[in-house]
Order: sequence, then C-alpha cells, then structure tokens
Amino acid sequence: MGTVMCYSFSGDSEVKCIGIASAIILIYLALYSCANANGPAEMIDYARSENWASLPSVKNNSMLVPDPMLKSQQGAAEADVFYIYPTVYTSLFYNNASIDDTDYREDVSNFLLTTQASSLNNIGKIYTPYCRQASLWAYLDTEEARKKALDIAYSDVESAFHYYLEHYNQGRPLFILSHSQGSQVAVRLLREYYTRFHLGRILVAAYIIGERVGTRTFAGLKPCTAAAQTNCFVTWGTVAQGGNSEMMTGHIRGTPVCVNPLSWRMDNRVVSSSHHHGGVPDTFDKIRPHLVSAKCDRGLLNIEPAPVGFAHDGKDYHESDINLFYMDIRHNAEVRFQQYLRENAKANSTNSRNTHLVWLPAGVIPHIPPQKSESFARN
Repeated sequence: MGTVMCYSFSGDSEVKCIGIASAIILIYLALYSCANANGPAEMIDYARSENWASLPSVKNNSMLVPDPMLKSQQGAAEADVFYIYPTVYTSLFYNNASIDDTDYREDVSNFLLTTQASSLNNIGKIYTPYCRQASLWAYLDTEEARKKALDIAYSDVESAFHYYLEHYNQGRPLFILSHSQGSQVAVRLLREYYTRFHLGRILVAAYIIGERVGTRTFAGLKPCTAAAQTNCFVTWGTVAQGGNSEMMTGHIRGTPVCVNPLSWRMDNRVVSSSHHHGGVPDTFDKIRPHLVSAKCDRGLLNIEPAPVGFAHDGKDYHESDINLFYMDIRHNAEVRFQQYLRENAKANSTNSRNTHLVWLPAGVIPHIPPQKSESFARN
C-alpha cells in the first residue's frame, strides 16, 4: 500500500485517507484556485429562523444534557447566551462554508451544539447563528485569502449579533461563549461592540476559549480574576503537561491571559483534580469529575494526567477546551449570574442604571429574580 494522508474530525468515527499524490494535488487546488469560492454573496437574513443553528423557540441540540440529573432551563432562563462555534468546515476546495451545506449544518447542530453550547443551557437561552466560517484549509492559504475568508465569517456573525441585540435581547443579561475560530470572531466583535454599544451594561461574562488573548486586547473589558467577577472575559488553551498548541491563533496584546477553569483565577498555581467539576466526552453520555489538575503556564493551561476519551493531537487538547471543563463552565456561569443579579439590584437601589444600549428604547436592564440553582452529583 502506498503512502497515504489520513484525517478525521472529532466526533466523527470515520477516518478518511487519500494517497499522498492525490493529497498534494488537492492541497494545490485548495491553495491556488478557490480563494473566492463560497465567497461574498447576498447578506444572510437572520430574521429567518433557518439561518440560526439554535434559537430558544425551536427545539435543538443545545437543549440536551449529558446526565438526567441536569436540566436545560432555556424555557425559563432570564439570561441569554450568544454562541460562536469553532472550525468544523474542512473542505479542500472552498475557503468559506456555505450555510446551505447539509454536512456543515449537521456538524454544527449535531456535534457542537451538543458538546459545547449545551454547557450553558442551565443559565441562558442559547442563540447560535450559522455563518460562512473560514475553512480549515483557508488557514493554509495566502495571508490575503485567509483574511478575506475570516472577514466573511466575521461579517455574518456581526450581522447576526446586531440582529440579536435589536430583536431578541431586550436588555437581558448576556453570556458570550466561543471557541477557536469562533473566539477569533468574538474577540473582534467585542473590540468593536463593547465600548461603542455599552455591552458592559448587560455582559455577565465572555468565555472566549481556545484563542490567544492578552491583557490589553480590549479597551475596558478586563480578564476575569475571580470566580464571581462579572463584566469580564476568560480564556485558556489546554495542553497536557509541558505541551504546546499549534491550533490556537490570535495576537496577544499585553500579558497572555490564561484563566484556570478549576479556580477561575489568573495565576500559575496548580489546582488539584478535586476541584474539577467534570468533563463530558464527545459521546455525551456521562460526566467525568476529578479527571485533571490544572496550572496556567506561559499562557497555556497545563493539565495532568492526560485524560483518555477527549479529542487531542499529541499533547494539544485544543479540541477539548470546552467539553473537558463542561461542568466547571456550567457551574461558574451560575455563580457569575447570581453575582450579576446582586450588583444590578444594588444599582437599582441607587438609581444608577441610566446608561443603555443605543437601540433599546426602554433603556433599562430589567430586574431579574434569582434562578433556582441546579444541583448535580459530586463523586
């Protein structure tokens, strides 16, 4: 048998292989003949529900839970989650996905909504727009073509976010959850929207995971340095002890940010596995607590021991950044939300809530009654 190149996608049990000569030809075609394929077309109409992978009014996989003791609260949730997913489009021929591509839509709705977005269904109504994301191969293309592909992806998400703020948010508290390419887009979105549109009035926290972010990336938006801090962002990139990540992107401004999801602090202390609330493997059929200890080092989250059953490339656990800490994120979002309620109740009592999003006619974030805490097993 001749030399072959094999590849697979996490969550997909099929491993695909092609001959090396064919691979070279396909990569050549990908790099030089498709920069404009699936490129700019008519703007996506986000008033149409079919252009959203998840809306709280339509049954979808972000409403699933990996254990029957957990409950999705999207029906009654008083907060929102805007989720921007990572790269799943691996075409060798197009630099951007088409939102009409059936396989692409299924990868997002069947895998990513399940293993990532659902982590916050205890606390928020989840909104996930389909977008013409940049393909994996666009990252290997020329700088000009790569930028164009990412600009297309951003333009779609920005359009969806604008529509969400105008038509769905209504002043409700907001979480942003993103991963990998989704976090690239989220960083740009927050840089353009945070100050200009006063997002600090509604932002509980932004979990922009799997992206290199620095302490000076944003004007005004600071890293979270405590578990109950609000109006802040967290990020990390997961590697087995001593590893590095070739899959993370981003331009660091200032000191690299790594927030440890076992302590929610931005320091380099080792946090033991006893603090690990639990990961959920891609099979989405169990919660596995106390798997790993974790320490931030050189801007990366070093874990040990290397967990079995979670997607990785050598020591790089980038693909498992979210589901390895599924229950930690879920629990932390509840802590931050309760703190947000306390802070805004105090602001109400002192009549200090007059700043508002420019397009919200009411101009006031409503008082929100505390939600019932979710209980889940501890081993």
